[in-house]
Amino acid sequence: MSSIVQYFPNDAEDKGSRCGYCKSAKGSISSGMWAHQLTASHYQQLVDRGWRRSGHYVYKMVMKETCCPPYTIKCDTLHFKLSRSQRKVLKTMNKFLTEKSVSTGAASCAEKTTTESDHSAPGRAEAASASTERSAKATEHSAPRPGAGADPNRPRSRKAKDIRREMKAKKDDTAGQVKAPSAGSMDARAGASAAGAAAGSGGAPHGGDGSSQAGKTLEEFVSEGLTIAGADPAHRITTRLIPSDLADADFKRTRQESFKLYCKYQIGVHKDDESELTEKKWERFLVQSPLIQQKAVGDIKYGSFHQHYYLDGKLIAVGVLDILPNALSSVYVYYDTDYPQLTLGTYTALREIMFTRELHRSLPNLCWYYMGFYIHDCPKMVYKGSYAPSLLMCPERLTWVPIEECRPKLNASKYSRLDMAGGDSTPEHEKPASPATIKATGILLPGSGSMEYEMYERVIAGHDSRALVEEYVPLVGPALSRRMLLVIS
Repeated sequence: MSSIVQYFPNDAEDKGSRCGYCKSAKGSISSGMWAHQLTASHYQQLVDRGWRRSGHYVYKMVMKETCCPPYTIKCDTLHFKLSRSQRKVLKTMNKFLTEKSVSTGAASCAEKTTTESDHSAPGRAEAASASTERSAKATEHSAPRPGAGADPNRPRSRKAKDIRREMKAKKDDTAGQVKAPSAGSMDARAGASAAGAAAGSGGAPHGGDGSSQAGKTLEEFVSEGLTIAGADPAHRITTRLIPSDLADADFKRTRQESFKLYCKYQIGVHKDDESELTEKKWERFLVQSPLIQQKAVGDIKYGSFHQHYYLDGKLIAVGVLDILPNALSSVYVYYDTDYPQLTLGTYTALREIMFTRELHRSLPNLCWYYMGFYIHDCPKMVYKGSYAPSLLMCPERLTWVPIEECRPKLNASKYSRLDMAGGDSTPEHEKPASPATIKATGILLPGSGSMEYEMYERVIAGHDSRALVEEYVPLVGPALSRRMLLVIS
């Protein structure tokens, strides 16, 4: 099937819309088109030119002019390194899943719905038991008389700075003894993790921070919470991937539950007005998709999906995803705000990185995790750079640059040519299309089938659409302009 799009030319008199980040009334400037349908391959190529979709609407920011330039960001999942804070999120989740005494967070400090005594009641018996045990141990030694000095049975107190110095010295000594893993050993570790049954998946190397668990893969961390041999877990978290399709039976069954969770998230996190959260808007934004579902390999399909996360059978998070030939693209995520201590935004992102690596085992080219846009001076977006290693797309050369090399440039200026390599300095999207490319542009004429633009000009006499085509071709690229079909109304 062919991709069919309808491009909307920029209107110089009505340029710009409200920015969702800095709230500027006319600061957000973009080019856009309505995608009636897109193959996963064509959308992959559009994403790699800076395009992104919201429902069926596909847009590309005018980076030099927009108030908050957003850079396309992707993570190399095969060499992904867990940070200290990301490991903490995984450990917190595992503790929650395995320990019955951990609070569910349903009555957090910010959103308590019960009294303090009710909230603490489940842990009373365990607390009393621990107190009794401590008292029994204390009676083994006679307490010092008042004024007789420090208890000789207890270790002497030490200054915090002395403890820190000692820990740093031990860490430096350990670091000096550990050799960096070779490429061969990395592959061996990845293969061993891929063969692991419970975690299910091929781990990539991870960087250390002196922690005793620094060598664990993402899959090993997740597996700890999912498979507990010979134990009865306090909670179970499961996932289910369903097509983002209003006609799909699984989607129909979970539709209301998913929509209610979306409303709860938008109100709790983004402070949206409940009256404006309609099911139709949710469908247009996060359910309807132009991507054509196509078989990739085995049971894996390209297209748009909702990844559901269930905690003890209750839906607590939904990740909206596009599976593409080279990447898993995250569209949006919404989750239950009753579990703040689980940091579900980070946890679902890590699970999506793990899912990308799982797909990679069947689809070798699929190894990237696209996180949408990165805005350097926006706190809501800058966190994406913590998923390492990440790369940003140069808005002019359309090449990928490690984020560490981009930060100094973005500190100096919101907009920057990130790839300073030699060659033509004209941005790719500003290079005029050649006459031959214009003539070969694919056109869909309703009722008359498809044809090249050269033929279209002959058939439709007096319809001047050349300016539109000349604007459209550099934005999508010469190759895609020939393969996709452009609807001219």
